[in-house]
Amino acid sequence: MRLGILDCDRLDADLAERFGRVYSEMFISGFQALQPQLEFEVWVACDGQLPQDFQACDAWLITGSRHDAYSDVPWVVALRDWIVRADAAGVPLAGVCFGHQAIAQALGGQVNKSAKGWGLGVATNPVLTEQPWMVPSREQIRILASHQDQVESLPPDAVRLAGNDFCPNFMFQRGDNVVAIQGHPEFSVDYDRALIERRRATIGEARYQFCLETLEQGVDSTLVLSWILKFLGLLPVEQGQPA
Repeated sequence: MRLGILDCDRLDADLAERFGRVYSEMFISGFQALQPQLEFEVWVACDGQLPQDFQACDAWLITGSRHDAYSDVPWVVALRDWIVRADAAGVPLAGVCFGHQAIAQALGGQVNKSAKGWGLGVATNPVLTEQPWMVPSREQIRILASHQDQVESLPPDAVRLAGNDFCPNFMFQRGDNVVAIQGHPEFSVDYDRALIERRRATIGEARYQFCLETLEQGVDSTLVLSWILKFLGLLPVEQGQPA
């Protein structure tokens, strides 16, 4: 089994030494812990690399990025077109953060910069619609987050899976082949902390302290990574969450 990953950004140079150069490295590490036999192929979408053969991999994933999913930057426009064609081909596709937003925007939803400001730290989201692949089940999920933009309206026929007052459309499914989530199950707590530190002056001291405090909560990163693999058909649904 092979997962194709579309990398949509690079880490800042001062963080790359500690956390890796690109987001695909984080995903590969997390996914391999769950499914050691899974193979990976990476395209650097932010450099204009996009696969032309949708059957080159068994499933696809689009990573996060600092860029806007609604922008007219050429590589973002090309990515949205690729998403439309991938969806039409019916291939299994997942999106995380920017990937979540790009999928929503490409398939008829609406993404904007939120008036609520930055979502940082641990985001707690009630599960609103439970699906058979979401096992082990949870009443809520706690996932690391780092975003300003939000999906404000879902694509037609999309089903909201999880959300809260701050980010109502935190996770959605469209049909049998598309799933997307705003949070970052691939992030480590230390990396999210580094992003919070970076934005201290922007978000203000009270918000900064609150976001740091949320990092003391446990996170469901491994669970959500396993859900993604199960949805994509890359991990048996009956296999539970590793300890």
